[in-house]
Amino acid sequence: MVLQSYQPQSDEDPGIKGVYSEMIRLRLGRTSDGEFPLQASADAAQAVSTALTLLRQQYKVPLDRIYFIGASALGADHPDDLESVVRNTTGLTLKFLGAVEEVQLSIAGTIPRTGKVAGAAIDNRNTSMMLHIGNVNTQVGCEMLKYSTSDSSPSMDFVAMNIPQGVVSYANEISKAIGRNSTLYTFTRQVKTSGALAFRQALRREMENKPTMMHRKRVFLTGNLVWAVATMLYPEDRQPMVSLTFDDIIQFAEKIARDPRELAFRKLSFIRDRKVRREVEQEFEAVRATFKPEELIAGAEMLKAAAEELKWQDKKIIFARRGHLGCILSYTRLFTGK
Repeated sequence: MVLQSYQPQSDEDPGIKGVYSEMIRLRLGRTSDGEFPLQASADAAQAVSTALTLLRQQYKVPLDRIYFIGASALGADHPDDLESVVRNTTGLTLKFLGAVEEVQLSIAGTIPRTGKVAGAAIDNRNTSMMLHIGNVNTQVGCEMLKYSTSDSSPSMDFVAMNIPQGVVSYANEISKAIGRNSTLYTFTRQVKTSGALAFRQALRREMENKPTMMHRKRVFLTGNLVWAVATMLYPEDRQPMVSLTFDDIIQFAEKIARDPRELAFRKLSFIRDRKVRREVEQEFEAVRATFKPEELIAGAEMLKAAAEELKWQDKKIIFARRGHLGCILSYTRLFTGK
């Protein structure tokens, strides 16, 4: 991602605009055997090296203005040689974020500070929550006003939680339970029998200690899983914020379990604009390259579990298309002083 600073025009103007961004989806998750693919570190290093060359040569970004950070889940669960291979290939040092720090940065970079309801301005972050279901963990958090008795002006505080369960780890758990060579039908039946129970229980425990999440009226969703869901359900909606409903999530879990190919290879002839249709076709290809059918089925069950446990029936649910950039955007703001 390349960001450019400029003079902000208002308090809400971050003073930073995106010039270039690209998402390279790497399969750094463990296999069903609990091991990383042999080429995982080398592939990651090559992707970073390619991006670094582009940043230096095409966008003329000085090396001291390039920040290389790793997600908190990757910090806890990554190939042993990842850091050394990346450092030897690129000369960059990989800094891993803590789970709470990552949630805070993501909220600030994903949820707009203000919004409108019935034409009236509202404090969006103080009435919203964020949920990110990743490959090996799930992050949930919200920002809230904190008042001090000694100072009349409020400060910002964060409620954050990190659950060590994600799409790939749940799919691997199911595969181990039924055997690696089991059919997709057997896998799906086991997912439905499981109902992501361990994930549900973890959410319940967290909510007992942090009940403020339950009262948020808006839910901002980020991550590859929700990107895949929004792409397959509403391919023609290319807006930065895509509205979803509780029923969308429940029905998607049932549809993807019944026939993953029906959604993953959905016909797109109804999109009349050829340029948009081609863009969507490429995105569908990316979805199929990112997720195995088993992972889509498992991930959809996790998202369904979150929707039911957190009672999203009457809440506004939003997929933040650029949410994957939220953390790095906030991180960069800290270093540029914006």
